[in-house]
Amino acid sequence: MPARHFFFDLDNTLTRSKSHIAPEHTSILKKLISLADVIVVSGHAEKDIKAHLEGVSGFYTMGQNGNVAKMPDGTIIWERKLSPDQVEAIHRFIAKARTHLAYKVENENDIIEDRGAQIAFSLIGHHLNQDIKDAFDPDHAKRKKLLEDLVADVAELRDKHKVDVLIAGTTNLDIIEYGKNKGFNIAAFIEKIGWKKEDCIYIGDALFPGGNDETVIGIIPTHAVKDYRETYTYLSSILI
Repeated sequence: MPARHFFFDLDNTLTRSKSHIAPEHTSILKKLISLADVIVVSGHAEKDIKAHLEGVSGFYTMGQNGNVAKMPDGTIIWERKLSPDQVEAIHRFIAKARTHLAYKVENENDIIEDRGAQIAFSLIGHHLNQDIKDAFDPDHAKRKKLLEDLVADVAELRDKHKVDVLIAGTTNLDIIEYGKNKGFNIAAFIEKIGWKKEDCIYIGDALFPGGNDETVIGIIPTHAVKDYRETYTYLSSILI
C-alpha cells in the first residue's frame, strides 16, 4: 500500500455529500481500517462524521477542518473554538453575502451551521435535496465568483478577525480561524501522534485552488479524487 496512515475528506470523498456511506463501500473502508490507520478530516462535527459512516468504527476524527481531533475511542486530542468576536464578524459577512447573492431559499434556518470551531454557510441550504445541491455549483464557479466579488470583505475577515473562508462540499463555504485549516491541523496531528509524514497520504475532492483540502498539499502526499466513487475505485486497486 502507498501509506500506513490514510487521511480522508468526508463529503464527496468517503460519502456522497451529507449522506450515509453506500452499503457497497462499507466493506472496503473496513478492510482498510483493518490494515492501516484511517483519519477522517471534515468540516462536519464528529457526531455527523460518525453518523455518515454508520456501521464503520476504529477511525480517528478531525472534525471542523481538524479543529476538534479525537482518538478512535473518543479521547479528545484537542478542541478549539471561535471567539464571540469572530462569530459576530462571520455572521455579518454571511449577511452581506446573502444580500449580494439575493438567492431565495426554502428554509431560512438551514443556511448557517455554527459547529463551534467553524461556521458552515450553505448558499442554498444544508439539507436541501442532494440532487439539487450536486447540480448547484459542480465547478465551484458560483462560490469562487462570490469570494471574488467580496474580496475586500474576505480580506477584512482575515486581517482584522483572523478568520478564513474556504470552499467546501457542494454548496458550502467553511469559515474557520485563519491558519487553522486542514493542512495546519494534519501537520500538528502527525507530530502529536508521532507518525512520519512520508508514511501518510491525504485523499480528497477539494485539492483545487481555494478548496478546503488545498492546504494539505505540501504537508503530506495527496491523491485527488473527483468524487466518492473514484475514492473506492482507488482503494479497491490498492487493497487487492
